Amino acid sequence: MSAASAHINNYSKLTSALDEQQKGLRDFAPPLNNALKSASVLDVFFLGDARERPPSSGEPWTSDEYARLVRLTVRYPVTTEHRWKEISYALAINPDPDDLQLREVKNKDQERLIEKNKDKKNPEDVIMEKCYYCHGCGNKNELTSKACESCATPWVTRSPEECFLQLPILYYNYKDKVLKMDDEVIMGQRIGTLFEPYTPDMGKEVSQKERAERNLYDEEYNYGEFGLQTFNKLIQRCKRIFGHMPEGQNGVFWDLGCGSGKLVVAAATLHPFTQCWGIDYLRNLTLVGDQMIKTFEGSENYNNERDYYRDITCRVVCSDLSESDAWVDNTTVILCHATCFSDEMMDRICEKARGMNVGTLFITVTKPLPDDKLWFRIGEDEAEMHWGLGFCKAKIYFHEKIKIG
Repeated sequence: MSAASAHINNYSKLTSALDEQQKGLRDFAPPLNNALKSASVLDVFFLGDARERPPSSGEPWTSDEYARLVRLTVRYPVTTEHRWKEISYALAINPDPDDLQLREVKNKDQERLIEKNKDKKNPEDVIMEKCYYCHGCGNKNELTSKACESCATPWVTRSPEECFLQLPILYYNYKDKVLKMDDEVIMGQRIGTLFEPYTPDMGKEVSQKERAERNLYDEEYNYGEFGLQTFNKLIQRCKRIFGHMPEGQNGVFWDLGCGSGKLVVAAATLHPFTQCWGIDYLRNLTLVGDQMIKTFEGSENYNNERDYYRDITCRVVCSDLSESDAWVDNTTVILCHATCFSDEMMDRICEKARGMNVGTLFITVTKPLPDDKLWFRIGEDEAEMHWGLGFCKAKIYFHEKIKIG
């Protein structure tokens, strides 16, 4: 085999291995073993790429560059071909072209603000300008300059090879952020345009109509929705901070007071639960959810990933959650929209939940579970909820079952 053929063969093996690591668990870190750090392998990895390869200035890696990795994972999402190769090239360019573009936009916005506020006694805050910090003296500098204005230190430059070798450190320092953004991209692609007809206003209208017909005027029947980004944030916290739902483990998800069932579908796209269920007292909302799930299961996005969805069941049911036992057995993660629930309703839910398995994770919105003997509160957060006229902040409580009642 000729040297060129060997290079191409090695290149194919390496890129195939990298792409394979990006699939499935997506828990990818660039190679760490000595063989893949060798100059010959790096030459193979970047073989045939005509892009300019800036030399390395040899400066220590900084938190600025760590932060850039997070931005680059947005620019090059998990679906990008040869993602980490592209990221290593982008890291090698200093200053970041995106920062320069952002600076131009901010300069224009600042000019508009100055013009708008020139006759006011208390002008609005001026937009902060994007600056580049010198690695030598820490002085702020204009991004358009080529070196530090104070100490004349030239800006750090990196070769793509050096960036590639540093990716494990960069990646693991910001692993949770990277995976959270990756999952958000994947969730968006899997859902596609499915939710567009099912707006919060539509859900509110369906809810109000049925409540009027059935004389259901208690606050516990009010309609509200989670944002998908917020829901993704909660799921990632369950998986990567609290240690529930590890990769490879399936489990069962329940949404109490699911409304039109959007989070039932979203849960299925974020984690391979065996079952994703929603329960709501308003029949017309569950009918909307049934239709949405049928549309989802017949969509092109769903059919393109049949292997992923093969063992996942998504359903919504119409029932009184304080009377039903369906959500008690074998549940892994349960979400309860408790913002408008009375104390009596929370007590009834706690009574039902006494039989849930030890280790079950119970997430409540606005109100915590009133039982601190069987449930241990392991964390709190804030989330954005859509209520009628707009969005508002709500408190989120995470509880873990520690003993059987």
